[in-house]
Amino acid sequence: MKNNILAGALVMISLLMQNSVSAQNKNNVSENVKGTSYLQAGIGLGSYGMSGTGGLPITASYEYGFAKNFSAGVSAGFVKKSFLTDWKYTYLIFGVRGSYHFNEALKVNNPNLDLYGGAGLIYRRYSMKAMDAIDPAYNYSASGGTVDFELHAGARYYFGKQVGAFAELGYGISPLQLGVTVKF
Repeated sequence: MKNNILAGALVMISLLMQNSVSAQNKNNVSENVKGTSYLQAGIGLGSYGMSGTGGLPITASYEYGFAKNFSAGVSAGFVKKSFLTDWKYTYLIFGVRGSYHFNEALKVNNPNLDLYGGAGLIYRRYSMKAMDAIDPAYNYSASGGTVDFELHAGARYYFGKQVGAFAELGYGISPLQLGVTVKF
């Protein structure tokens, strides 16, 4: 599964690069991310929680550029799923992450495009509750959590100087996240 995600990320980056590199002036200098903040909010398509049993993940992240091509920050995700009326599942992640911005290394000079990838450390929290309408003796609830890693590869495309859209493949709460990004 992880190999499929990484292969998909490489294909996405290759396709984005092919169009943007050929259309740009090769003398432009890529943007320095140092001192730049990135705020993202989106939804996930698919979920890793409870073997991908569904729900629509909601995601958010904030990163700050601390060096020319590096940023770091925090991320969070949440998904809740109910099955019928008696079974509920909640999955939450939060953690820290770091990203390397590839525009300079890949010679992508489009100032509206930001290609990045990275990793992080997350805490996964889950809870499940099943209620038996006939016999309460069969009611069940469980919860727990683990520390895990996350991987991400994505692209941001800005429609103006600050607001844009992002797509991110990875291993965290969802295999694919889509949403809005703000740079300030």
